[in-house]
Amino acid sequence: MIPAPAAPERSIKTAMAKTEVSAGILRDSSGRILICRRGEGRKNAHLWEFPGGKREAGEDAEACLRRELREELRIEAANLRPCTAGSAQGIHFTFLTGECVGAPVRTEHEALRFVPARKLLDYTFCPADEPVAFSLALSDPPLTHFLWDFDGTVMDTYPAYVHALCGIAAELGLPLSPGRCLSLQKISLSHAVGVIAAESGQAEARVWDAVKAADFRTELLRSQPVKGIPELLRALCARGAKHYLVTHHDLDCLQLLKSCGLMDCFTGWVTAENGFPRKPAPDSIEYLLGKYCIDPRNAVMIGDRPLDTEAGRAAGILSILLDEDDRFAGTACDLRVSDIPSLHRLLFPPEGLHE
Repeated sequence: MIPAPAAPERSIKTAMAKTEVSAGILRDSSGRILICRRGEGRKNAHLWEFPGGKREAGEDAEACLRRELREELRIEAANLRPCTAGSAQGIHFTFLTGECVGAPVRTEHEALRFVPARKLLDYTFCPADEPVAFSLALSDPPLTHFLWDFDGTVMDTYPAYVHALCGIAAELGLPLSPGRCLSLQKISLSHAVGVIAAESGQAEARVWDAVKAADFRTELLRSQPVKGIPELLRALCARGAKHYLVTHHDLDCLQLLKSCGLMDCFTGWVTAENGFPRKPAPDSIEYLLGKYCIDPRNAVMIGDRPLDTEAGRAAGILSILLDEDDRFAGTACDLRVSDIPSLHRLLFPPEGLHE
């Protein structure tokens, strides 16, 4: 096959970059934000968006938005100022924030709504609007208390588990690849033990005995923080946030945090010594909320497995699933990110977005 020439590809990208859109984050007198749902037959039909549209020749971002608001919603806007920008689906978006003047009239959208910022999480947005909506939702009320899972979220302990589980399976005559072991462990250690027992024809009690006999401690104490986590923890601390650890590890996990220079980032923790039921039971989270007088509206549980986010939701707080390999696409959670840089961008939106 003859490869496509490079020049036309570059010209396509250039043409796509010329499409400019202005969108407005408009609040009513109560601080609620106006959102609109796109109608049938339009690109991104039935998804929600912030009002706006494409720029015409000679328009700047503000002039475009004012025109679109008049044409599509019969409203004006006061105190407009740029707050953030981004690109999606080959289009560059400029977002402006301001106050809504007048009552919007639906002329081409299939629905309009003013919603509190946190409620933006309940709607499915167009690709360009989604990260902005998420950032707005996490700012009002602001998140100031962060509850973290340990394994695979703060510390990269999975190599130690995978090494041990592969060895245990091999001893029982069951060849398991490291990738399969990781997939099993990502659900839970109990799940991994159950599968190994079933596929090797052994009793679960025997597999658990092998797990207890395995020398996890030496391997675990060699673990390093998940890449990007130390910087994120410290950046949030500098903003005045407080961190808490929610794990079923014993106190060795605190020793590991200390050896990595992260212990001073954490205000409180729950470990195996506290005796709470394992996640997804919410007991350990509820204990921390009560002990430190944390308003659930200001708290979020962050973990890399569904049982972490299920525990957070059961405790009445937001949950963020760190799903790097898209293993849990069907899992219900408030927010999902693919990696730590994405989580950092979510928690540190551009200045001016929340004015």
